[in-house]
Amino acid sequence: MFARTEDICDVRDDRADSCIDRRAHSARRTRGFTVLRRFAAAVAAVVVLLGASACQDDLPITPAGSGGYWSAAPQTEDQRWEVLRKVRAIDPCALLPRAELAKIDTVSWVQVRKPDWCEARMGSTESGKGTDLSWSLLVAPTGITQHERARTTKIGAVTVGTVSDLDANPDHRGQLVERNCTASASFPSTAAIMLFVTTPLGTEPCPVAEAVLPTMIAQLDKEPAQGTSPDTPRTVLLGSDPCAVARGLGVTTPVAEQREWRCSFRYRDNDIQVEYTYDREQLVVDGEPIFVINGHPGYGDPDATDFFSYNAIMGPVVPSTEPESFLGPNLPVVNVFGRNGAVVEEVLRHAVALFPAA
Repeated sequence: MFARTEDICDVRDDRADSCIDRRAHSARRTRGFTVLRRFAAAVAAVVVLLGASACQDDLPITPAGSGGYWSAAPQTEDQRWEVLRKVRAIDPCALLPRAELAKIDTVSWVQVRKPDWCEARMGSTESGKGTDLSWSLLVAPTGITQHERARTTKIGAVTVGTVSDLDANPDHRGQLVERNCTASASFPSTAAIMLFVTTPLGTEPCPVAEAVLPTMIAQLDKEPAQGTSPDTPRTVLLGSDPCAVARGLGVTTPVAEQREWRCSFRYRDNDIQVEYTYDREQLVVDGEPIFVINGHPGYGDPDATDFFSYNAIMGPVVPSTEPESFLGPNLPVVNVFGRNGAVVEEVLRHAVALFPAA
């Protein structure tokens, strides 16, 4: 299957040490098997993204993305904050409407994986037989890094790159069970779209990506609000700013360190990350709640020693078309991560108090 956002250790983030710390901590909590799955997928995704040459067919020429807000680079701190706010406000599922997906094949399902991540299955639901698309809208201040052999092109002002699995690893021919393509679209505004395509053996996946990217770019120009797509459920996290808690604590948050759904800052001599996300129940719930604020239970990290990851459940289950995972359903979550458990809990309490009662 394609790489999903929870399987990727933020390939768009240059703070690799923090990313590795969080994944290593998660490994201890999930008794090893989950992190091995995630680590393998992360390595595969990074290799495909950064270490491959691209698909060979020419991309269609279109005026999409040639003007408007997303084609202007931010020049000031306020403008960079505005990009984060605008990206957070956009419904990722609305970038590829069902009518466009139906041009690929019959739409089996569309669902949200994270607040910034949508995925869809077309055609057969049997493993290896259908076409899967998984895409995310994000902020990439330094753009999406392309390998020196990768093919890039322009759609208006947007830089597009595509790479396939066999371009990356031609020696894997005959060993694959399905085909994969990774595509990206980088805007001068620092917004970016990541797209992963999986198709059956005997097909080429990159032409699928190339066919839908102009639509995604054109849809972004329309700035569809969260909830525009009928497949996007409303959750309390949508419309919320993960840096709001830092401002409430009187902490400065350098915009260059922030991402659309995650805020990083120093508080009481600790590096803290606050993330608004959807995560599996078994990765969130650990024992009894350590507190309940406005009806939202918060959970600690009893096995932690060096790093602490505390979570609060902010609402009901996020609807999914997939069979329930052994890790449980997806839940809207506020996560706080840091090295000091008392500080992490304090920040989580403040963050949860910003939301209305359940």
